[in-house]
Amino acid sequence: MYALALTQRPAPGTLADAIQMIEIPAPVPRSREVTVKVLASTINIDDIHVAEGTFYGGIPIGPRPRPDRPVTPGSDLAGVVIGVGDAVRRIHVGEAVFGVQKPFRPAGAWAQVCAVDESWVTVKPRNLSFDTAAACGVSGLVALSAIDALKLRPGFRVVIVGATGGIGGVAVQLAVRAGAEVIGVCGPEHVQRAYGLGCSLVLNYKDELWDHTLTSHGRVRVDGVLDLVGGSDVEDAAWRVLGKGGVFVTVVGPERFIGDRALGWAGVLAVLARVASRIVSSRIRGPRYFLTGPSPGGGAALGQVAGVAAAGVVPPIDSIVPFELAAMRQALRRAADHRNNGRIVIRMDQAG
Repeated sequence: MYALALTQRPAPGTLADAIQMIEIPAPVPRSREVTVKVLASTINIDDIHVAEGTFYGGIPIGPRPRPDRPVTPGSDLAGVVIGVGDAVRRIHVGEAVFGVQKPFRPAGAWAQVCAVDESWVTVKPRNLSFDTAAACGVSGLVALSAIDALKLRPGFRVVIVGATGGIGGVAVQLAVRAGAEVIGVCGPEHVQRAYGLGCSLVLNYKDELWDHTLTSHGRVRVDGVLDLVGGSDVEDAAWRVLGKGGVFVTVVGPERFIGDRALGWAGVLAVLARVASRIVSSRIRGPRYFLTGPSPGGGAALGQVAGVAAAGVVPPIDSIVPFELAAMRQALRRAADHRNNGRIVIRMDQAG
């Protein structure tokens, strides 16, 4: 089979140049694994960070590539099951599925066939294309975790920073369905998309500090802020508009676009220390601070992701690219520069 793979760890910012299209043996499922003929995958920014060794600034997850042991990146996948391990009971050969490959595995989803733990895949809803289903895994799991941390209720007023990305688009829709008033923050070119997703007010972060714009619209206080971008400026703005009983949820933390650069262990520990300090102090003084993401057992929530996706809650899709080296390299550069808005989907219908 063909796979996009690495034979050595690329330096930060060089994954697009280092990735290669190579032919490797198709995987054989272990006891609790299923093998999936991958029909679609996506490019997540964390796929890039894990491959380059800069996840959350440099937390070492994922195996180190070697010439004799290439590593295939990729987490989201959708396709058809072509094999099952002897202990698999829930998933069957021939079923259409989608899910997530865990990042510490050497054989990721950017391949024609992928072996995945059965607990990290679920049956694809019939009304979803493989392209859309592939985009739902990581985005859906993170969005559901974040919305759960916010503890939404009807009338809850929440600001979502990064409202039109893959995770943000799902979070906006889930919040609206929960009866919340959603205020989106995004770039000027995506304002109409944010309104289309269900935001009642959209703030262009390039005009001025979004909390100042919010105040000028008469929204002096909000109940929650969901941060999908990161940075101390977002945290500071949130603290100015949240009451003591409010909730701040971030999937990033105080370092904007964390993972774009190697922080070194000192930098990583400093970020984690600040997060820990925020969490502890928020329990005393408020507003409450949460750092969230899909948990190690997050695959159990894929059934819920499938349910909301079948009901129409799916991530915005930025573009669809073929499983071809030049196109993938171009798409990886766009993702690494944060120039995509929504999920970049890989259609696995050709190789070479």
